[in-house]
Amino acid sequence: MSSPTINLPQGSQDTSLETIANLVRALINDSQAGLTSTPGEGQIFTDNPAVSPFVQPLLMSSIRELYRELRNVGDPTLIKDNVIILGLPPVNSPINGVAGADPAVQTVLSLGGYFDGVKQWQNYLLPSDMLYPERLWERQTGSNDSFQPMTQSKFGLAPRPQVQWLSEWEWRNNNLNFNGALEMRDIRMRYYASLPTFFSQTLNFSTTYVPILDCTDAVAYKTAVKYARMLGSPGLADLAVESKEQMFQLKNANTRRAQSVNYMRIPYGHSDGDYANGYFTAGWQ
Repeated sequence: MSSPTINLPQGSQDTSLETIANLVRALINDSQAGLTSTPGEGQIFTDNPAVSPFVQPLLMSSIRELYRELRNVGDPTLIKDNVIILGLPPVNSPINGVAGADPAVQTVLSLGGYFDGVKQWQNYLLPSDMLYPERLWERQTGSNDSFQPMTQSKFGLAPRPQVQWLSEWEWRNNNLNFNGALEMRDIRMRYYASLPTFFSQTLNFSTTYVPILDCTDAVAYKTAVKYARMLGSPGLADLAVESKEQMFQLKNANTRRAQSVNYMRIPYGHSDGDYANGYFTAGWQ
C-alpha cells in the first residue's frame, strides 16, 4: 500500500508547503519581494534551493518531527489497517522438512522476504512504509474464516513445536518473528506507517501538501524555531514556546476525539482483562 497522497489538498485545509513557508517567512520577518519582485516570496527563506539550500532540510525535519509526535498520541492518520499478506508458507525444519514441527525453528517476515526456517521467500514482504506493528490477526489460507487475533509475545517466542496456527508474534530487529505454522496462513496487520517527506531540486511548494489536517501552524513554528536556532536569534525562546503550544493543541484535538470511546489499559503481552487497572469490569471492549 502506498503512502497518503502528497499532491492533493486535505479537504478544505490548505497544508501546502507554500502556505507553511509563507507563514515561516512572516514569523522571521522575510516576507519582502525576492528574485521575481513578488511580495512575500522572501529574500532569505525562499522556495528556491539554489538561493536557500537550508529551507527544504528544515521543513523536512519539522515534518518528520510532526509525524513522530503524533504517532506517540496515536493519531489515526499515521495508522494503516486491514493490510493482508496471503499464504505465508508453513514452517520448514532443516531436520524434519516442510511442515515438520521443530521447536528450534523460527520464521521471519521482513522487508527482504519470508524466511521459513530454511528458504527465503522473496514474494512475501513487510510493507515498505511499516514502522512498527500494533495488532496482528491470522486465518487459514484459502478459507473465508474470520481472522483471529494473535498475541504479541512478551519475553520472546516460546520454544515449542509448531501447530496449525501461528498464534504469537514478536517485533524484533524491525521484523515480524513467528514460531511458524504447519499450514499456510494469511495474516492481517494494523501498523504505524511512515508518511512522506519531500526533498527535490524541482519541488513545487504550491502543489505539495503535508497529509495531516490543520498542521500548518505547527510545522511553520517548528521550522521557524530551527531557523532561529541556526542564527542564534534572540526571538528563539518565544518561538519555541509558541511551537510547543501549537503542537499541544494539535495533539490535544486528537486526544479529545479519542475520549469519545471507552478505553481500558491492555496489559503488555496478555489478552486477559486487567480488572485491577481497568475503568470498568465488563470485559474487553
